[in-house]
Amino acid sequence: MTGYQINFYTLQNRSYQNQPVAEWLLEKAQLMGIRGATVIHANESFGSDRHIHATRFFEQAEQPVLVIMVVNEQEAQSLFDLIQSTDIKLFYTKTPVEFGVIGE
Repeated sequence: MTGYQINFYTLQNRSYQNQPVAEWLLEKAQLMGIRGATVIHANESFGSDRHIHATRFFEQAEQPVLVIMVVNEQEAQSLFDLIQSTDIKLFYTKTPVEFGVIGE
């Protein structure tokens, strides 16, 4: 199949509807029937604000979080429509990919 790998970049302390944005994205993707998603917690990053966001020993609120999904065209459009209907501001990348399952 062909579709897209979509990466959403956020921070652990960013929330929407009293829920971390990454968790909200996972929940919505699952409800939409998207086959899977992965959340990766990073140690350090910076964005357009040029501010370093990092995980510290006692403070993890600014921990960078990456949410990765591989979706088909229709799922991508539905996902972006849902996000646009909110007031969430998210940086993302969207890359064309071929995907499938191999083996038993």
